[in-house]
Amino acid sequence: MPDLIHTLRDWSMSGYRFQSMIRLSERFPVLSDSLRYSFGLVDRPMYAYGVRKAVELARSLGHEGVTVVEFGVGEGGGLEALSRHARRYSRSADIDVHVFGFDTGHGLPASTDYRDVPYMWTRGQYRLQPDELLTRLAGSAQLVLGDVSQTVPEFLRTQADHLAANPVGFVSFDLDYYSSTTSALALFRDADDAAVLPRVTSYFDDILSIVEATGELAAITEFNHTEKKGFIGQVNALRSHLPFDPAWADQIFEYHRFEHATYSRHEAARDDPKWRP
Repeated sequence: MPDLIHTLRDWSMSGYRFQSMIRLSERFPVLSDSLRYSFGLVDRPMYAYGVRKAVELARSLGHEGVTVVEFGVGEGGGLEALSRHARRYSRSADIDVHVFGFDTGHGLPASTDYRDVPYMWTRGQYRLQPDELLTRLAGSAQLVLGDVSQTVPEFLRTQADHLAANPVGFVSFDLDYYSSTTSALALFRDADDAAVLPRVTSYFDDILSIVEATGELAAITEFNHTEKKGFIGQVNALRSHLPFDPAWADQIFEYHRFEHATYSRHEAARDDPKWRP
């Protein structure tokens, strides 16, 4: 009876049910690849959603390529999934999707800031094995190692030409800490208009079980109070527009750069029912 109660309790939670559906679809592949993507029954469905949104907007604005980013690679499963989704949408939409993953290379750094939620996370967690991951990625993504407070400015400087041709369209923030997320948000704060799409779909992994004064939520709030060029906001009512009411929809935000030259340009893809990447 205790096992049955535990199982029923798990199934009462929408996030658990959705992940179970994904695992079943992978174990018994009776659905086509197209159907699995249409219903979000893929590994890291929030990443698939983010890549699709980035591709839609980039294509609508006439770009031939777009860049997607994961902050906090950890063991690498997320970056592998992001690379798979990038390849899938690149083929279906005929647009180049470039993948970058940022990580310290040795797990979470030490922290003494209460906003980093040290009672949940600590130094050394989520350690990456770079050589092993690069072998698994087989060139499908680029790995940027080091402290994001240093690697993000360097990335914007050294990749300026690349980003001008392939602006950032989706970012996953999975850095756990307030401090690290604040540093990573320099990707929005310090980027030229050409380096980012006017709206950048963003996924914040670590906003569960915290309050707005800590963690990634505190970093977002501080960014919005100090940044003059744009705003990061949660995408409201997204659940009602996605199959199976996924819990991860509550973690989808968008960075809006209001004065971007193409911010107000109408998205043609919204009016084209024949085009579904």
